[in-house]
Amino acid sequence: MAAKKLNGRRKSADRVAARRSTPVDVQVGRNVRKRRIELGLSQTELAQACGITFQQIQKYENGANRVSASRLWQFAAVLGLPVGEFFEGLGKPKVAAAAPIPDAAERKLDDETAKLARRLAAIRDVRLRQRIKTMLSAMADGQH
Repeated sequence: MAAKKLNGRRKSADRVAARRSTPVDVQVGRNVRKRRIELGLSQTELAQACGITFQQIQKYENGANRVSASRLWQFAAVLGLPVGEFFEGLGKPKVAAAAPIPDAAERKLDDETAKLARRLAAIRDVRLRQRIKTMLSAMADGQH
């Protein structure tokens, strides 16, 4: 029982960490503020146009809150900018080398494997399912 509570707390902490703003969020907020000021809009006017409170605008502009994709789309429409303009000043994204993107052939293999696994799991006869697993193992081992 204690392990479940610990895992529950850990998951909650992970969700909170995932929602923390990043330098990207701060820069997007700065660019929202810059464009709002260029247009002579107050935080209240922008908030009303977006159907939110001016406090939410403050949090976005300060980078305290992350801007969701849908909210960014809304800001772009109200402020008359392409969405990409809000990312000005960030430079190029850094590419993470840890997990390469699989090519199309590998993704297709993954899809086929998942489909086979679902079909195998759908076989209700336990003995038949085990025989099929044994047969597949033997076939795979015979390819070496």
